[in-house]
Amino acid sequence: MKVWIYTDTSKSVGDPQHVKVFATGEAAQSWFKQNAPDGVAFASEIILGPGYLAKTLLVLSVLFIGLADLFTTNTILNLGLGELNPFMHLAQAWFGVWWLIPKLGLTYILMWLLWRSSNLYNIALIVALCSTPVINNLIIIASKG
Repeated sequence: MKVWIYTDTSKSVGDPQHVKVFATGEAAQSWFKQNAPDGVAFASEIILGPGYLAKTLLVLSVLFIGLADLFTTNTILNLGLGELNPFMHLAQAWFGVWWLIPKLGLTYILMWLLWRSSNLYNIALIVALCSTPVINNLIIIASKG
């Protein structure tokens, strides 16, 4: 993955207009056509590192765990049992079948918060904790099936 970096040689280092970074070549070309700047531009490879992939997979796993929780909870509700989480029980009472909106909203907020973290150990710990309701739901489904 590359970014395009422009350095304005007429500005001093530290000036907010000294450096501009563009995500795509098209964005850089469009800016150059409109501004006709003095300076140099070059493409640079982004180095993400091995932790980036692990973090991405952990944060995405929160989404899949949230969806699994949603489906297993619906299965439990279809078996005639109730929701044990008081917050989700309240959401089910208020929103009816649309209770999944606050559930997925909380999942997305959790994903955003985890993405902001730089500690992979803490992210992995939260992902493991998020999986416990799904495991509990599967045990309940298996005992009633």
